[in-house]
Amino acid sequence: MNRIDFDEYSEQYEDLMNRQLGFFEKEEGYFAEYKIEIIERVIEKEPVKILEYGCGVGRNLKYLQEKFPRAEISGCDVSQKSIEIAIKTNPGVNLFVIGRDTTDRKYELILIANVLHHIAPDQRDTNLSYVAQLLMEGGNLFIFEHNPFNLITRRLVSSCPFDSDAVLLKPQEIHRLLHQTNLVIKRYGYCMFFPGFLKKLRKLDQYLNWLPLGGQYYIYAGKP
Repeated sequence: MNRIDFDEYSEQYEDLMNRQLGFFEKEEGYFAEYKIEIIERVIEKEPVKILEYGCGVGRNLKYLQEKFPRAEISGCDVSQKSIEIAIKTNPGVNLFVIGRDTTDRKYELILIANVLHHIAPDQRDTNLSYVAQLLMEGGNLFIFEHNPFNLITRRLVSSCPFDSDAVLLKPQEIHRLLHQTNLVIKRYGYCMFFPGFLKKLRKLDQYLNWLPLGGQYYIYAGKP
């Protein structure tokens, strides 16, 4: 299977996302904000240095800045063009290209949001090992992924042009990968139960996270 070149989709990414999620996401950035609210609710301590690994054009970065205003926010991606767009739309964020720009920084919190399903299965352990190296001791990792048990999610992924290389992961696979990198799982659950027109109900997510019907799931892990 050929891997997607996100440079080809970077300029169309927002339009494609809006078309894909138009029925569910009545507000621009609804699901991006949704994710960051979950992190804010679950994490024990407000982080000072945050990295989004695989930030794309930067949809989540705005909300990281809003929810963690005292933190230094960084983002990285394999797509040069996506990073160029993210720089324009996210002033004050440190951005770099994975594999081209080097960094010796360590982070208290790293977010990987809907990225692993684009990485070839035999390369996922290498990517997570790299991410683990970027975490400070005592740092935390949040992973969000599409829920392969949700039929609507599967339908959306199968019809999305930049998901043509997607291989969805069950939570158990991420658990195994984290164990291999010596990261300790603190909490996990299902989320994204409520679309934009039911926004007032999304606080109920935390009570439904045991139910494998959410559009996505999250895994919260720490580095000892």
